[in-house]
Amino acid sequence: MKKYRPNTTAVVVGIVLMVIGLIMWLIRAAFNQNSLNWLIIWGLLCVCCGGLELTIVAFIALRKNDLEIQKQVRAKEAQEKKDKQK
Repeated sequence: MKKYRPNTTAVVVGIVLMVIGLIMWLIRAAFNQNSLNWLIIWGLLCVCCGGLELTIVAFIALRKNDLEIQKQVRAKEAQEKKDKQK
């Protein structure tokens, strides 16, 4: 059975977005100036987009694996049915 793995580049992009968001929060916390409040919003947006991308990539890999397993089960059932008829 072929096992599908998540797309590596998409996983890396998702993790990088989350790290960028965390860095924005750290910069805002370190300097604590009101003029840097926009970093909180953009940081949250980056973290959310990165997490969403990782979730979508995981569901795509899960679905591909599920379809592959269903295909094997159908083939096995067809083989058993064919053997039973003989």
